[in-house]
Amino acid sequence: MPEVTLAARAGAAARMLLAPPDAALLAALAPAAGTPLELERARQDFYDFLCVPQSGCYIPPYAHVLGRGERLEEFWHFPPPRYDGGDVLRPWYDAVGFDPATLGADPLIAGPNRPLDHAGFVLAFLAGLLEAAAGEPAGPAAVRGFLAGYFGGWIDLLAELLTLSESRYIGLVGEGLAEFAADVRDAFPEPEEVSGASAEEAVS
Repeated sequence: MPEVTLAARAGAAARMLLAPPDAALLAALAPAAGTPLELERARQDFYDFLCVPQSGCYIPPYAHVLGRGERLEEFWHFPPPRYDGGDVLRPWYDAVGFDPATLGADPLIAGPNRPLDHAGFVLAFLAGLLEAAAGEPAGPAAVRGFLAGYFGGWIDLLAELLTLSESRYIGLVGEGLAEFAADVRDAFPEPEEVSGASAEEAVS
């Protein structure tokens, strides 16, 4: 069986955060699930946990929201997302012509004025960055710079909250996200001193 690259894993994680599952995905997850996954239930859980704030079990998948969350006893409280909350990523996206609107995300996610730091968008961008890094001498440095600046504790919190959810499907999404985050950081460890190079310098 061919090795699944980090780029492919980032792309797969992005898709699970951007669109509801289909039968093929649930079949692939069945061995890890330990129990049959029902398609309609998994699809509804995708919308309840990742798309609809009024569902009662919504987990905001935005970096700027997760990064400002506060835990009071066993409950997390998050501020509302801002349409410009992810604009810090725009120079990175623009430098390589990355457009989240082309990702085929569910309409509830892909609507106008969505923050650019949706976890699915970040992972899809990272997938392209990882793929490009394989053939460029400066590629690994660009990946490390992006990880150091924009792939911080918020992604770990998102993975943890997804893993702890009552939905087995959403829990599997969280487990996969946590494993990927750990593996990509192991593959591209943060340098002792982060230079803070701009996006244009890092991807040029």
